[in-house]
Amino acid sequence: MGTIKFYIQNNVNFPRRSAQRSFPIRALDPQRGEEEEQEDSSKNNKTGAFTSQEDLEYLWKLVAGSVVGAAVLKYGSAVFPDTTRPNIVQALIMISAPVIVAVFLLIKQSRAERRS
Repeated sequence: MGTIKFYIQNNVNFPRRSAQRSFPIRALDPQRGEEEEQEDSSKNNKTGAFTSQEDLEYLWKLVAGSVVGAAVLKYGSAVFPDTTRPNIVQALIMISAPVIVAVFLLIKQSRAERRS
């Protein structure tokens, strides 16, 4: 566990002016030393208060996947015309199969709990 930061924004409207305040609150981990806490806070300041390198990598993958998915949806019928033709039987199977599998799994789990 490291430092947890909370920011509270308080908008107070007065007749002639508007005041905006931000109160940073830090929760320190008693197990760690103060020097480690300062090192962690300086690392977080480089990438932002609530973002880490892993978060940015995930965000990049999410954006790239969304763009590719949108392109496949938009231009898929031009590239793969056979797979984009409507088929009612295939659609019903795709919709009902997960429900049927879930029902069977619930029945199996229920029987296993009764035996125990």
